[in-house]
Amino acid sequence: MYRNPATGFYFDSETEWKSLSGDSQVEYSGRFLGGCISTLRTLIGTPFDQVDDYVSKYAAEEGVVWYLESVGLNAINIYRSLWQMKQAGWFKHVNGILIGRPSRYSANQDFQLIDALNDIFGDQHISVLYDVDIGHAPPQNIVVNGAFGKVMYNNLRGTIQMDYI
Repeated sequence: MYRNPATGFYFDSETEWKSLSGDSQVEYSGRFLGGCISTLRTLIGTPFDQVDDYVSKYAAEEGVVWYLESVGLNAINIYRSLWQMKQAGWFKHVNGILIGRPSRYSANQDFQLIDALNDIFGDQHISVLYDVDIGHAPPQNIVVNGAFGKVMYNNLRGTIQMDYI
């Protein structure tokens, strides 16, 4: 059993965040926006999809830090969901992206989560961190929509700071 000295939480094993670009240090800030891909994808293109309005009103100047995680989706479904979000303009004004460890996830033959992330974000010069401690897979840290925050990553370790004002 591993105890994280910074949080006091106990885990089955030590977690490691990863940078899609392979950078050993990453830092970015902005308004947090996101949640579970499995739920969010159902809003795209409906009257309840108000991402563009929210970002324009509250986060365009500061930028957005998207935090996303999934439950019960395979690599292709994650790819399709992220592709739809990208086509809907959800990733405009983005400063960085956090992807939590997927829960009840499966790869599709040779197509893995990393392939989906590279296909969606690889050409956009967006800093993407994945296997982050958010979502349905323990440990599950909470990120608050609308909070301004800062993400710091250094050699497989990450920190999320939030300011609720």
